[in-house]
Amino acid sequence: MKAMSLDLVRGNIDEAAETVDVNWIMPRYLSKEHLTILINRMKEWETKMEQVINLVETQASELLTQ
Repeated sequence: MKAMSLDLVRGNIDEAAETVDVNWIMPRYLSKEHLTILINRMKEWETKMEQVINLVETQASELLTQ
């Protein structure tokens, strides 16, 4: 998201489909190594979001019964 806000990467985040579509990168700022780092960070972000979703889903019943 930071790369998008800095206009280093352009694309769309589809929350409903849970996908990120990158259709343009600024080549002089993002080398193959940088892209590898970006991919790894996106995978980490995905893992963290799954953990948050699981936490909310498991605790939702407790919130509704209180």
